[in-house]
Amino acid sequence: MGKSKDKEIFSNKGKVKMVSVKSVRKEQPRKDGEGGDADRTVNDDEYGYRMKEVRNLFLQGLSAVYFIAFISVYLQADGLYGTNGITPIKAELKLTSRNPQQCIKDKFTLLCLVPNFFGIDTQHALDLVALIGTIIACVATMCAHVCTIPTMIIMWGCYFSIYQVGGVFLWFQWDTLLLEAGILGILAAPWLPTSGGMGNKPRDLTTMWMVKWLLFRLMFASGVVKLQSGCPTWWGLTALNYHFESQCLPTPLAYFTHHLPSWVLHLLVVGTYYVEIAVPFAFFAPFKSVKRFAFWTQIIFQLSIILTGNYTYFNVLTIVLCFSLLDADFFGYKSSNSSGFSASRIFSKTFSYTFIGFSLFYTGKFFGLGLNPDNTISSKITFSRIEFDWFVSITVPYAAMMGLLTLGSTVSQTLIISLFDKQGAWNKLTSFVSSLFYGALCFGLFSITLVPFTSLHTETNRSLYPVMRDLHASLAKYHVANSYGLFRKMTGVTSGRPEVVLEYADDLNGPWKEYEFLYKPGNVSAAPLFVAPHQPRLDWQMWFASLSTYHDNPWLVSLTYRLLQGEKSVIKLLDVSKAPKTVPKYIRASAYHYTFTKPSSGPGGDWWTRKRDKEYMPIFSKDHAPLVDFIKNLGYLDKDVQTPKESQFITEMLDSIRTLTEVGRPEFIVWGAIASLLAIIFSAKMFK
Repeated sequence: MGKSKDKEIFSNKGKVKMVSVKSVRKEQPRKDGEGGDADRTVNDDEYGYRMKEVRNLFLQGLSAVYFIAFISVYLQADGLYGTNGITPIKAELKLTSRNPQQCIKDKFTLLCLVPNFFGIDTQHALDLVALIGTIIACVATMCAHVCTIPTMIIMWGCYFSIYQVGGVFLWFQWDTLLLEAGILGILAAPWLPTSGGMGNKPRDLTTMWMVKWLLFRLMFASGVVKLQSGCPTWWGLTALNYHFESQCLPTPLAYFTHHLPSWVLHLLVVGTYYVEIAVPFAFFAPFKSVKRFAFWTQIIFQLSIILTGNYTYFNVLTIVLCFSLLDADFFGYKSSNSSGFSASRIFSKTFSYTFIGFSLFYTGKFFGLGLNPDNTISSKITFSRIEFDWFVSITVPYAAMMGLLTLGSTVSQTLIISLFDKQGAWNKLTSFVSSLFYGALCFGLFSITLVPFTSLHTETNRSLYPVMRDLHASLAKYHVANSYGLFRKMTGVTSGRPEVVLEYADDLNGPWKEYEFLYKPGNVSAAPLFVAPHQPRLDWQMWFASLSTYHDNPWLVSLTYRLLQGEKSVIKLLDVSKAPKTVPKYIRASAYHYTFTKPSSGPGGDWWTRKRDKEYMPIFSKDHAPLVDFIKNLGYLDKDVQTPKESQFITEMLDSIRTLTEVGRPEFIVWGAIASLLAIIFSAKMFK
């Protein structure tokens, strides 16, 4: 090729094609915004790595989730974690009995340092960290140039710091999922907000692959654990006959979905298995049309969950992870081989339709789909538990090998791009070193994720190298790689959803009245509410408490004590309008079972029926000695760090901000904040 003036270029299909050097020079990358949008053909995508739009969308979406998470926690922090809250963080930090260095060694949170540094107590320290995270996440959501590595580190550090002291109220899978996604956000973000730093980088292919791998692990594990649990409802395809009624916080649409014909609900269970077990393998397909099918399938699935259940920011975060399935074509940047009727395009379409057809065909076969004489669709699992275990024994190691090979292919592609695409020796060298560094980092991170992922199959997990397990164990507290799997077993199958109802009285003989919560079922005539993406963490925890005893939930005893004290910050977590006007003398708890009423009850009728099951918690009074001793032993009555006079300004400022946020219901504040952000973003786009 020495005299031919031809140059080998690696296309986005991984094939070598011959183009003239002259034509390459003519097709220099076009700056964003030049030449109109009708045909946005750019040279970067010719090499298959124009990923900055995907990367920026992921980073801004992740920042938006951080924003929601921070503001949601902040609105509840006073009642949950304040000095007189349900679980005060002063008991976790213990700064009055040890120095910040000892605290850091135990908890590893910024909250060990903030009180001493700013001269404020732990309650205001938590407020400050949450507000800093909220403000930075807000700015990063609006401006892609703010989504740099330092910004991502600050947001992750702030949320991790809150998580470390959040205790039972922050022990949810979406909290650890956000932390793991935050690690990938740091990995994917550019170092500097310069035009060069924010531009397309070959390494973007590798970092976005890691996001895709996280999405795969989340979805695939969520599908597999349902059948591994042995729950009869998942094996009988009847899980959704109970789910919409028994889930933590149903929406109004959940009520109507619950009353769909059984054969429709069974078919929706089959669809859940298809989306969670079969479709995730399409994430790594080499063809855009297959990945686009997987993307829209996941989006529709997540939106359906949002409409029928209040699962906080979890579904929004999952949608953000789905952005990793997109490419430059999605944003209107067309490569030369993304149009027309080339052989590769025809092959891509053929493969895509074949994959979709085969996946649907075998789903119908394994789940016994058939048409009944009355035009309904029958469904029944046609495989045994032994056969499913064999399937898992094959797919888990296969998925791990698929991940290793596709990651290796992606890293190799970035290295080749770095050598052939960049102009000048220095640019080639820096791009190559960067791609090599991030590739090695992603290989190391991938090996760590295999430990929780292969827990789906014990033999595969045992075959991992000990160094991988050791590395995972050493980094486990940072939630770099986590196990996932939602809704392993259905609750409320036998007699309806269990609920704990708190009751108060001024006399042991009654009358007993009920505390009304803002969101969880209580009053049978109160309709379910849309709350997401806000998470009322007390209401959520009350649902988990109903699945066990009060002995397993010391926070519930603390809640009782604070209500007996008349603690205002805690009462604000309940329905204040229906709270007792005076502090009650006695509180107890009863266990109930709730079920949805029939739609025939008509407009204005009750949404729930309920039946008292048993006493859940005995009667307590404020001066009950065992109760007071129990709260003391938890450290909830210990003194907090003192605030010096010179720091009163910060304390007063934080108190003023909190007062401003108490003007409305928490979910309205969250919705208003999101609407304001969207209005600013769209206005900026319109007038750009």
